Amino acid sequence: MSILRKLKKIYDSIEVPQELGYAVNSAIHKGKVHKKEKKIVFVKGITTTLAATFALFILLLNTNESFAKAMEDVPVLSSLAEVFTIREYKEENDTDLINAKIPALKNTGNSDLENRINYEISSKINEVLEESKQRAQEYKNAVLDTGGNMEDYIPTIVNVDYEITYQDENIISFVITKSESMASAYQEQYFYNIDLQNGKELNLKDVLGENYIEIVDAEVFKQIDERQKLDENNSYFTKDEGGFAGIDNEYHDFYINKDRKVTIVFQKYEIAPGYMGIQNFIIPNEILI
Repeated sequence: MSILRKLKKIYDSIEVPQELGYAVNSAIHKGKVHKKEKKIVFVKGITTTLAATFALFILLLNTNESFAKAMEDVPVLSSLAEVFTIREYKEENDTDLINAKIPALKNTGNSDLENRINYEISSKINEVLEESKQRAQEYKNAVLDTGGNMEDYIPTIVNVDYEITYQDENIISFVITKSESMASAYQEQYFYNIDLQNGKELNLKDVLGENYIEIVDAEVFKQIDERQKLDENNSYFTKDEGGFAGIDNEYHDFYINKDRKVTIVFQKYEIAPGYMGIQNFIIPNEILI
């Protein structure tokens, strides 16, 4: 069976979400309306459609398990970079409830990059899970040592999951989120922005240019001011209180969103009270890669 026929067979076997079907039908309708335009416009339309199709394919590859498994059997397409769940870890006892999905990177064409990133992810998740279990045990001991009993203790719930925020043929960006609920809820995020062409992790200088510090600082200060004016509950820390005072040269808490914009992230308590949670700031500049 030819590759094209095999692809068609795979495509026909996949259940298409209603929203996706609507989007495809809309695109087909628009194509019919413009089919009589000049050849040069037609060629441009093909380029745009191919780009959109590639983006859709990447989305399915990373979110639809049956589609991804089917693609592994197609030689031409199996080399696309992919973030997938390499291991799912679950633990349930009277101290903590843990559910963790450990992601890994593959098919980048750079085994050294994959090994380094995957080892870093695995080590980081193992580390944070051990820390969470230790905190849960300490909290349980504190409850019992102060006269409480097991009925007074609520097991700590720990979740680890990940989200692919952007991907094209040059870049893949994803975020790992660990949430922990004990006396209060707490989240931490870890960011991976991979340059697939050069086999390295991207930094802010790569995506925003030489003046990345000035660009980020100006935008974050501006958005903090706007948010405080719109809502008095947005009470960010002042500089004297340890609030935002500018990023440093090595700042790496960011990801690339679906619109190809850099999103700067500050963890809970970092620049604002805990009730405000993790703080995100979208930088409007076009990325350089």
